[in-house]
Amino acid sequence: MIEPVSGLTRLRQATQDIHADFENRLKIAQPDAGKHDYRVFIEAMWGWLSPFEDALWSAQWPAELQAQERNGKRAWLLNDLRGAGLSEEQIAALPLAPCTLDLDSPASRFGIAYVLEGAQLGSQVLLRRIGSVLAPWPTRWLTGYGEACGANWRQFMQSVNRYLVEEEAARDAANAARATFLSLQSWFMQRGAA
Repeated sequence: MIEPVSGLTRLRQATQDIHADFENRLKIAQPDAGKHDYRVFIEAMWGWLSPFEDALWSAQWPAELQAQERNGKRAWLLNDLRGAGLSEEQIAALPLAPCTLDLDSPASRFGIAYVLEGAQLGSQVLLRRIGSVLAPWPTRWLTGYGEACGANWRQFMQSVNRYLVEEEAARDAANAARATFLSLQSWFMQRGAA
């Protein structure tokens, strides 16, 4: 008998190509990245995430995910934007991306969250690579969950595998994760961050 493919495996397989393409284009991930690249990055991330973060995490989630504790990544970005020298007026004037993501379906929310929560792992790698270059600027976005990053990711993976067992739910989540990466990449390219 063939073992069913886990929800997490589905998400990884569905996004592998676009994820790799996005990482390769990301200017902050280049060897010569510096403060200007980080500022462009956090401005773009702010503009992309702001329109939907609250709606995503205030939706119904399994209790073990502690969704409200996962909400608030914009506060990390706000901290870094201020640290990079942006005034409140400049931050308020930053362009916002149109939200085209499906926040209504629980499976789709898992797909969107897969990209956001996975970004915390990637940010830890970036912090080790360029953190010293960014000093004395704060790197709150890159620090993310800090010491709790691994535990939070493991909890998220367990929830994905627990709640995305049906074929349709796993497919919907995978499609949403792919759409999320495409939305993020498109916005970052428009804003000069990728």
